[in-house]
Order: sequence, then structure tokens, then C-alpha cells
Amino acid sequence: MFASIVVLVAAVFAQTVHAVLAQEQVLIAVNGTLMRGLELEPNLVNLGATFVREDRTEPAYRLYSVNDIHPAMVRLPANATNGVPVAVEIWSVPADGVATLLSKEPPGLSIGKIKLQNGTTMLGVLAEPALVVGRKDISNFDGSWREYIAQTGIQLIDKAIQSSNMTSHQSDALKQLRTEGELLTKNGHLRGAIDSLNTAVKMLGLKDRLYLNIPLGYTAP
Repeated sequence: MFASIVVLVAAVFAQTVHAVLAQEQVLIAVNGTLMRGLELEPNLVNLGATFVREDRTEPAYRLYSVNDIHPAMVRLPANATNGVPVAVEIWSVPADGVATLLSKEPPGLSIGKIKLQNGTTMLGVLAEPALVVGRKDISNFDGSWREYIAQTGIQLIDKAIQSSNMTSHQSDALKQLRTEGELLTKNGHLRGAIDSLNTAVKMLGLKDRLYLNIPLGYTAP
């Protein structure tokens, strides 16, 4: 009888702990999730995470593109002078889902501590130094994965329009989308810019990796 009571109490305690953990939230900073080939955002949403805000790190990091599939941020040594403030998104993640999130991150990415531009230290996704060896450094795109996607899209469209045979109607439609994308990019509306540029990329039939996983008509939240 006593043993049964102990087992029952233990089971109730375990359920209570799990419920408490499920209610606790952890803030995590990630790079370009909302336009990251749509690979990480569903993972966060499925875990019950909610988007909090956009922010930037202190100027102590570099940002890389890993095969144009996802970004990777590395912290530089303390004496480095070429760091940039990297654009990040802050998500509120259930505490009991952090391990699941980490397991779904691409190889070479891990969760560590980062510092934001206001001096706040928090958890964030960082890359192992070995992951970025030989990768494209995209820090000069304003430290932003979405800026990189937008600027690359404009270049892709310009090159394709020059070399493609198309009707004047098609050319005018593409140039309008390209102009919209450029104006939105200059005004900092990067999600809208990528929506316009993505439409043009799909119209041109381009298979560029940066736009491969963004379906036509997708609008970033």
C-alpha cells in the first residue's frame, strides 16, 4: 500500500514538474528565422514559441552564409576590430522545448550566450568556428541574412533579364517587381522586398538556392 502511494506521488510530481516547465519561457536570439529558407520557423512555431521582436547584437560578431541554406553567426576574439552588429530575432521558447529546438538546428550550430547592442546577455544561436571555414562572409550586408537575400535577388534578376528572351509585357512585369524589391530594401522593408523579388525569381524560372525553399506567394509573418 505504501509503495503504491509513493509511486502515485512520484507520478504526480513528475507531471507537475513537466507542466511547470511547459509554462516557463526562455528567450533565444536567432539569425534570420523568418526568412531562413522556411526551415527553422516551423520548428519554433511547432514548439509553441512566439516571436517577440527584432534586435541586434553588439558589434562583436561576423555573419556567414552556409551554402546559401542558412546563416551562421560567430563571435570574434575580444581584440578583434572587424565585428558588426548582427540582426537577430528574439523568440520566446517553452523551456521544455529548447532541447528539441537544438536537435533540429543544422549541424555546427549550437546555443550559447550572446550580447545584444544594449548590453543585455541572453541565449542565442552561434556557429562553431569550423562551420564557417571557407564559407561566404556576408557581414557587410548590414549584418543581415534578409538583406543578403534581397540584394542577391536584385543581382540575380538583373543578370537574368539581360540574358533572357522575353516579351515586352514579361520584361515590364519583372522590372516592376525588381523596382519594388529595390525600393522596399532601401526603406528597410526586407520581408516585403523578398516577397516581390521571390515572385520575379519564380517568373524567371531561376533555381537559386536562396529562393528555392520560399514558395510563390509566401508572405513572411
